[in-house]
Amino acid sequence: MSILAIDAGNTRIKWACYAHGAWQEQGWTPTEQPQLKVQWANLKTPARIIASNVAGTATEHAITGASQHWGAPPLYIRPQPSQCNVSNGYNEAERLGSDRWAALIAAHHLHPGRDLLVVQAGTAVTIDTLSAQGHFRGGMIVPGLRLMLDALARNTARLAREDGEILPFPCNTADAMMSGAANAIAGAVERGFRQLATRPLCLISGGDADILLPLLAIPIQKTDQLVLEGLLRIALET
Repeated sequence: MSILAIDAGNTRIKWACYAHGAWQEQGWTPTEQPQLKVQWANLKTPARIIASNVAGTATEHAITGASQHWGAPPLYIRPQPSQCNVSNGYNEAERLGSDRWAALIAAHHLHPGRDLLVVQAGTAVTIDTLSAQGHFRGGMIVPGLRLMLDALARNTARLAREDGEILPFPCNTADAMMSGAANAIAGAVERGFRQLATRPLCLISGGDADILLPLLAIPIQKTDQLVLEGLLRIALET
């Protein structure tokens, strides 16, 4: 069975096709100006289409419209109280982001029986805890790098939005802003790790994972496309 999995975030729409036991074609397009019709023009018709969308109604319409010629509407996942051996500890299960839910399912599938700290470093950064039994115990959300930098530039008179480097104690404003934002996120991740009684296995995914990894003084491993992996698990079990 072929499955097209779609992870629609605030900055990018990532997608990948799964068939014959492995990921096949994959790609991404900007969320603001998606080029899905062009990218999918030569894809074979998938048996199933499954999507996580946290980018709003216009993005859902773009995905649905681009897949219309296949005659199979996408299944947009919603967080459940329990699914794929993961239970949802959010006060209102349906209010959890669908991308976070899919990433937690993927993490538990990849590392069953392990306490986990699951970090997704995208437009926003989520830092979620998952017990060895698959119980989501809650998590944190902090602004991602670009959100922090944009906020500084927008709300202060003399801090221009420029790309900088991450340095221990920078001597120019661009580097100071970049270093401050990156270290603030790294500090939140490390604090989340140290607040857990057990020392979990830490996973990081997302577009800014490579920027944050060198700053983290905890055991952590990069795991690509957690959301797509979680969508695959949901598709295979429903």
